[in-house]
Amino acid sequence: MFVVGNGLLAGLVLAGFLALGDGLFGTRTFSVLIDVGYVPGMENLPSVVELLIHLLISVAIACVWVFVYPRSGKGREIKFSLYWMLAFALLFFPFSFLSGAALSWTAFLIWVLGHLLFTSILVVQIRRLRSRSL
Repeated sequence: MFVVGNGLLAGLVLAGFLALGDGLFGTRTFSVLIDVGYVPGMENLPSVVELLIHLLISVAIACVWVFVYPRSGKGREIKFSLYWMLAFALLFFPFSFLSGAALSWTAFLIWVLGHLLFTSILVVQIRRLRSRSL
């Protein structure tokens, strides 16, 4: 239940942050996040279904994190989180290309900040879970 709840929470916060950034700065980061129209058989899905796919992926990432997030050592935790952030940041470029969104520094910054927020939520929740388990 922990994984589902926190995966959904982190995914919804990320989606909301990107949608807010799109509204404020005229970017298309939210559509980059949820667009799966380039996957064969998934063209023309309603946006709500695409959002549900994003949330399912968020739950899967939370599940992986529960098992592989380092159990000790601040340095290892930071390094682990930074590697994930680098992966999230790099994914902006192929997903933007596949979604047909214009690349901009503003969109990239919103994307990175949103995924930093996503990562931070998972880190805080995993630390809370592990501190309760001790």
